Amino acid sequence: MTHSYWDIVRRQTFTLFNAVNLVLALLIAWTGAWQNMFFVGTVLTNWLIGMIQEIRARRTLNQLALLHQDTYHLADGRTVTRDGLEPGMVVVLEQGDQVPCDGTVTSGSGEVDESQQTGESEEVQRTAGDRLLSGMTIISGRLELRADATGDNTRAAKLMHEARSHKKFRSPLRDAIDTIVRFCTIAIIPCGVLLFVRSLYATQVPVKQAINSMAAALIGMIPEGLVVLTSIALAVASVKLAKEQVLVQQLYCSETLARTDVLCLDKTGTLTQGKMTLVKILTQPGWTEQDVKQILAGLYAVLPDSNATAVAIRRGCEGVPARFFTVQDMKPFASATKFSKVVTRQGTWCVGALSNILADAQNQWAADGGSAAASPSQSKPSASSEAASPASADQALRTQEIWASRGYRVLALTLDGTPAALLLLQDPLKPDVRQTVGYFRKQGVDLKVISGDDPATVQAIANEAGITGKAVSMQHVGAQDIPVLMQTHSIFGRVTPDQKKAMVQALQVQGHVVAMTGDGVNDVLALKAADCSIAMGSGSQAARAVSSMILLNNQFDDLPGIVVQGRRVINNIQRTASLFLVKTLFSFGLTLLTLVFFRVYPFEPVQLSVISALATGIPSFVLTLEPNDSRVQGSFLKNVLSRAVPGAFNVLILVTIARLLPGTRAQFSTMATLVAGINALWVLFFVCQPMTRIRAALVAFMAAGFVIAVLFFGKLMFLVPLDLWQLAFAAAVAIPFVLRLLSALERRILKTGM
Repeated sequence: MTHSYWDIVRRQTFTLFNAVNLVLALLIAWTGAWQNMFFVGTVLTNWLIGMIQEIRARRTLNQLALLHQDTYHLADGRTVTRDGLEPGMVVVLEQGDQVPCDGTVTSGSGEVDESQQTGESEEVQRTAGDRLLSGMTIISGRLELRADATGDNTRAAKLMHEARSHKKFRSPLRDAIDTIVRFCTIAIIPCGVLLFVRSLYATQVPVKQAINSMAAALIGMIPEGLVVLTSIALAVASVKLAKEQVLVQQLYCSETLARTDVLCLDKTGTLTQGKMTLVKILTQPGWTEQDVKQILAGLYAVLPDSNATAVAIRRGCEGVPARFFTVQDMKPFASATKFSKVVTRQGTWCVGALSNILADAQNQWAADGGSAAASPSQSKPSASSEAASPASADQALRTQEIWASRGYRVLALTLDGTPAALLLLQDPLKPDVRQTVGYFRKQGVDLKVISGDDPATVQAIANEAGITGKAVSMQHVGAQDIPVLMQTHSIFGRVTPDQKKAMVQALQVQGHVVAMTGDGVNDVLALKAADCSIAMGSGSQAARAVSSMILLNNQFDDLPGIVVQGRRVINNIQRTASLFLVKTLFSFGLTLLTLVFFRVYPFEPVQLSVISALATGIPSFVLTLEPNDSRVQGSFLKNVLSRAVPGAFNVLILVTIARLLPGTRAQFSTMATLVAGINALWVLFFVCQPMTRIRAALVAFMAAGFVIAVLFFGKLMFLVPLDLWQLAFAAAVAIPFVLRLLSALERRILKTGM
């Protein structure tokens, strides 16, 4: 189920994280130290971003619908709305109508577009006794359909119910950050209570000072800016992708695609252009290509056929003068016969499946009194070619099989049962598909082609695109066999929507991060199940609505650019997150030291806010926007902590030493602020390696900003003058050497498992 707007506001607002920060803000406000409330802006930004993201997802899902027709005519003459349909009613369906219910054809016949169920664009002839599902479209003819299931009980309704369900897309980056924030939020409650009680009763400090000390400790423990930074980095990536005609609907999807190790592809519209094209004409002896095109132009000038094949043939014969025919009889294309027929003075012309045409001609020959055993091609030589022998028909059939195995749709043009030409049609590959396939192979991504089309066609297209292997027909494959097939094969045909979903889920169970591309309603369930779902801009509204990103220009070769953007976000966030965690870790450590050793917590909230802004917030924003297309490696948490621990531990050492030096509480706080700030700048320096002009300028400006803050805004930061020895210690010239020593020690411990 989707959540109401109130549910979203309530869930995003009433969280433990927000509650803790609200209490801290109220307590600080009561003390009158307004400069310590800078952290409230970050908290509000986090809250606003989270709510906007979820409301946007809800609106997208609520717009999802398969049925758009509202009224229907019943067989008894009444008119009824779609919602008013009940089981047992008989609906009259004609060309252009959408099937409003699941039911059984009681009378009539017609061609039906069943692509939402099968994924194939070809129309299917349906007659009395056949079953239709809601959402299908009547292409031609007239049918009477008895409603068996209506409303929420139909297949389309169940599909949309599942598609509308809110799903939190997989994101290791988001999950790691959520884990950090959740742990910190829970841990600070007992720490804050203990710190406040000790300050108030054990060390006898004033209440307002105890509150500010506690607030400083708790604010330092929460890396709240990390959430904002991550959201901003992903939003910037989304804007850059939008300029490349890629619409990002889920903020973390580019990161997920960067981690993907299996990419499932639908054939039509993803690998191919999604439009049939007349590629080649193979003429028989006595015919020329110009003759054939003129004949086709003339035939399709009178034929009413409007399917994809007819459109391709008309397009392929554009600019050719049409041959005029005196039409005596005509039968448009029908799925049952698989060919079109035009009877003229010159003879009977047929365009379609050669085997069906030959069988029909032989039946007609027998019905006219000829020998059923004789070949119709011998009965009447064509006016434009030599008399055809049975061998010529057999040769044409063999040629047809050869080209069909290469992924072409092969039709024949015949005159009185004699082949005049073979027409090769194909949904051509999109430009640069091979390069894109090669890119993903080099990146170690396994490609799976999952299509509802004929396995031979799918295999030919996949092989041409650079995806090797033989196709598996899923027509009679059970659910229990899918996991094994997904490990051993890469090309699949005759796949149903439920099987597509099961195939994605089988890969996920095997530990893979799965991305899925598609453009049809039959892809919706698989798109919904995938870790990252990608729809084509020309695809169905349902497919676009459930996808995490949409390729507006329908180009498969946009995907490598998305991967690069995802890598930039992950690698740069991983680099800069360590800056945030230095503060979080040393705040936890100093809280524990305060509970057992220090009299009061050494920092004021505003001091940590200035350090965070200059050594963490601003630098992190700049570094996160840098180009970085390196492969994502290792665990996010492990990589971040390995960089943060040495810096945090160094602060603990230096602040502990400062506590041992003689001086007032204010001088101790000032020394702690200086060493923490200088340490943070050195951590920034090491994070910026290898140094570039931009990074060097960044470090220099942040260092200058810290100096200016200390010299000119010391009163605002509660800083006091230090004596010579205290100032010398605060300079902490040994910090870089200690940091390197601690980092080397940490690497050795991790490597040896000590």
